[in-house]
Amino acid sequence: MSLSLPASFNYNLPVSRVFFIGLAGGADAGKEKFCRVLIEQLQKSQVVDSSKVLLLHLHDFYKELSDDDRVCVGNGLYSFDHPDAFDWELIAEVIQDIQEGNSFRIPKFNFSTKTRSYEEHPRERGSPTVVLLEGIFVLYSAKIREFLNMKLFVELDDDMRLANRVARKVAEINPDPIDHVLTEYVRFVKPAFDDFIQPSKKWADIIIPRGSENVTAIELITAHAADLLGRPPQPNSTRPSRMNSSNSTFLQELTGSPGGDSRPMSKSSVHSDPNSRRTSAAASPVPSKSILADVPNSVYKPVPE
Repeated sequence: MSLSLPASFNYNLPVSRVFFIGLAGGADAGKEKFCRVLIEQLQKSQVVDSSKVLLLHLHDFYKELSDDDRVCVGNGLYSFDHPDAFDWELIAEVIQDIQEGNSFRIPKFNFSTKTRSYEEHPRERGSPTVVLLEGIFVLYSAKIREFLNMKLFVELDDDMRLANRVARKVAEINPDPIDHVLTEYVRFVKPAFDDFIQPSKKWADIIIPRGSENVTAIELITAHAADLLGRPPQPNSTRPSRMNSSNSTFLQELTGSPGGDSRPMSKSSVHSDPNSRRTSAAASPVPSKSILADVPNSVYKPVPE
């Protein structure tokens, strides 16, 4: 049985060439894990071979840092959780090249050197069938949203995301001190979620509670991707399909409403000064000119309409 999904799905893009899925959510919400489980499900359901699925990480599109930026990083004053830290022009260029079947280069950001290297994908190699783009600000940019056939948002409780972050940071080869992890979270990560990431949820076609644990959501997305690609999913041995009319209530839980949650969001801003308090932006917000924490008068940009 076909599913009735939100009308906001972008059916007008050239799905016959490449199907683009964007996945946003807070830092440490489990976005990458969700993508890998989804890729596995697409393979098991014979919708698309995993070799024809390309997973792009937004964090590989960080801008390379200037000498001054590196000093600020060393002093804990540079935010990697700000939209201005990303090279949006490069993201759009790569996505458009993939969409048009051109050769493209995928950046790989080295967090140790704060520089980028590139992986070449010549045209002769062929285009992927499905592209997954995951990252905290995937739904932030209107220009990027226009490329997406399906827009997803992974929702996880703030405490769980913080717990995941602490566990990840202390398990690294060179673990960060716990006080550094918490300071970074309060100064950069939490304000970014409140002022950029959470408001961008209104652009999602499907909101996914519990991330990769939400099997029904993964099956729903797999079925819809198969429908648009003209490849009905095949039953797999790992789990019987639950794609039937009994899921209508759950679908409403995932999307918030038949058309997605399009209620207007208030546009708030956070001063970059770590000691400043959260305030509401004026009617004409001042665009942020800096992502450095020591510029007390800078104001975060609102989510674009």
